[in-house]
Amino acid sequence: MEKLEILHKASDLIKKSNRTLFLTSAGMSADSNIPTFRDKDGYWKNFPPFKEKNLEAQDLASPWAFRNELPHAWAFYEWRRRNADENQPHEGYKIINKWLEAQDGFIHTTNTDGLHLRSGCPEDKILEVHGSMWRLQCLDTCSYQFWEDISVPLCDLNTGSMKASNYPVCRNCRGIARPHILMFGDGEYIGHPEQEGSFKRFVQEPIDLAILVGSSGAVPTNDYIALHLMERGTPVINVNLDPSSNRIVNTDYFLEMKGKEAFVELDRITFGGSA
Repeated sequence: MEKLEILHKASDLIKKSNRTLFLTSAGMSADSNIPTFRDKDGYWKNFPPFKEKNLEAQDLASPWAFRNELPHAWAFYEWRRRNADENQPHEGYKIINKWLEAQDGFIHTTNTDGLHLRSGCPEDKILEVHGSMWRLQCLDTCSYQFWEDISVPLCDLNTGSMKASNYPVCRNCRGIARPHILMFGDGEYIGHPEQEGSFKRFVQEPIDLAILVGSSGAVPTNDYIALHLMERGTPVINVNLDPSSNRIVNTDYFLEMKGKEAFVELDRITFGGSA
């Protein structure tokens, strides 16, 4: 099918849907200038000191790094917090929120940048399944508590050496705090029971439509949720610039577009306007 035909078929699915699950991943944030770290060259460009030590994103985004490379580990997240703070949720986020007002929907995101909540998404309509850089927990898991901290800056950061100092501390034991994020090789992330409960309640009833946005084969969490729904008869719209991203779900409703562009077009075709 041609792109315009797929857009109109996707629009029909959106019109008919009373319960839509939005599955958003790194590509959703890209239009807000949030790096995906899939592109190794782009990653090294942002963090040359890490290239010298051959520290890749998955090395730094790990409990191991917080115990063995603490200045670099917190520098990586402090840089990301400052980057996210400097940028704003794009129009696509507002369009999702507008659609959520008109129907029973839910957002399941693998992104940790907090842009959905910053855009005004209702707190009971989202599961940040990999956590959020705007929440902290104890590195040593002295308790199963986490807390919000939206301070920018949070640490001191030397961008030349990409080393942080003056780290945040745990509210309970005063030890080192870490991001409330599910990192690589992470058995210590304590989760978010409230968000997880909201998601479990949403999926107890049939879902009319799933919209998969900006997913990556490197972290296919949302792809497999979409595939599971599709196997049960739920249509899936897949929005991604990378055609290979459709290999898991293999839906006919594949839109080779950026997230922002797709939502703006779908909103225009479906509802005659924008956010």
